[in-house]
Amino acid sequence: MAEVNRTRTRLASDIITRSQAARAVERAGGAVMTQAQQAGRAVLLFVDACAQLPNIGTVRRQIIRQIELAGFGSILVLSLVSFLTGMIMAMQTGIELQKFGVEHQLGAIIGATFLREMGPLWCAVIILARVGAAMAAELGTMVVNEEVDALRVMSINPVRYLVLPRLAALVISMPLLTAIADFVGLVGGAIASHLLFNVSYDKFRDSAQALLGAPDFWFGVMKSACFACVIGTIACDRGLNTTDGAEGVGRSTTQTVVLCVVFVLIANLLLNALINQVLRPIVEGRA
Repeated sequence: MAEVNRTRTRLASDIITRSQAARAVERAGGAVMTQAQQAGRAVLLFVDACAQLPNIGTVRRQIIRQIELAGFGSILVLSLVSFLTGMIMAMQTGIELQKFGVEHQLGAIIGATFLREMGPLWCAVIILARVGAAMAAELGTMVVNEEVDALRVMSINPVRYLVLPRLAALVISMPLLTAIADFVGLVGGAIASHLLFNVSYDKFRDSAQALLGAPDFWFGVMKSACFACVIGTIACDRGLNTTDGAEGVGRSTTQTVVLCVVFVLIANLLLNALINQVLRPIVEGRA
């Protein structure tokens, strides 16, 4: 009887193992473990890059080159996007505010939106799409061409030579680009408000100054620096772990863009909670 029960149990176990539900759970678990391993690897890469900061002077030429590519190359497209966004926000918001006779508050609304959210986020989106993808493709190409292995043979640390300059360039460039996006977005909003709703530039500026202060600007700059760390780490990690030749380079580039979008939004959520629940009360309490 005991042998019969063991046989039945073994058969039932085999059926469960072969079932589609079990295979789906197994695949889902494997995907979660893979993503967790990749996230841990990216964190270790960022820590390793931070550990190379004492040697940052040896790669200053690479940093300047990356700043030129990431910063100056992104100013035009970011300014255009921010200017148009500011005008669109003024158009859409002004219509509703005009119904209540408070269209003069457009400056406060557009200013708060850009300084707190749209400026850092637009900067992150432009950088991850334009620069992050390029970084992943460049590093991936170096990996498949065995150039990274050649650096190791020459006793050159790839993290110091390849990762640190890119991370440093993004951390330097993105706060500056965010400031440009904030200014250009406000200019676009002010022009649209004046042309469409007859809000003078002085009223637009006064309403923005009445609601906003220096902390709003600096919190946005802080967020953009954090986004730079996220984008640079993901792009370098995916690039340095590229496999399967040219097809792998394309796959790493696509994964970089997708992962950067997801983790930038997650970081934005966490940073908003930190700013609103911890940092802003401290600053306002001191003021």
